[in-house]
Amino acid sequence: MIVFVGASASGKTELAKILCNKYNYKKCITTTTRPMRPNERQDVDYHFLDKVTFEKMMKDNLFVEVTEYQGNYYGIQKQDVISNGVVIVDPNGANALIKAFADRIYIVFVDSPQELRKKRMLQRGDAVESVENRILKDENIFKKENLLRVNLHLKNENNSLEELALSIHEAYQKFLHDLDKKPSNQ
Repeated sequence: MIVFVGASASGKTELAKILCNKYNYKKCITTTTRPMRPNERQDVDYHFLDKVTFEKMMKDNLFVEVTEYQGNYYGIQKQDVISNGVVIVDPNGANALIKAFADRIYIVFVDSPQELRKKRMLQRGDAVESVENRILKDENIFKKENLLRVNLHLKNENNSLEELALSIHEAYQKFLHDLDKKPSNQ
């Protein structure tokens, strides 16, 4: 599974969409308690739940990982983990997936300059106050050092998303090929 980690508006969602549309990866749909944005669809973009339902599912141990961000829960349900999948998480989520699935997880850290991310958030209609808050909070949360490992560190600044998606696809295919050649520890 390809796991994307990156600050708000770094391009990870668009890269994941290209991988799904062009290279036939499947989106691992995450679950959240945040409100649905315009143009988002239930069970397509996220599984949108209220906090009470989410907390009951946590208590029932139905998630691989859960994190709280901007006052909302985000998590990956065990039933939604797929081998040919792509998912977007924060560093804690990536680390939980690494611990749960070891070598089968491929971490792509998407890095983009702060000013460019700010511009993208404003262009997509995010409130100015929200943008400022996210930029500040993301500074500490989305550091490469917060990850147990990074398989691919991408700079999303000057290349097209198509070029970046191709480089991810090719690197991941090589990763899988090398993984299959590894002797089993059994």
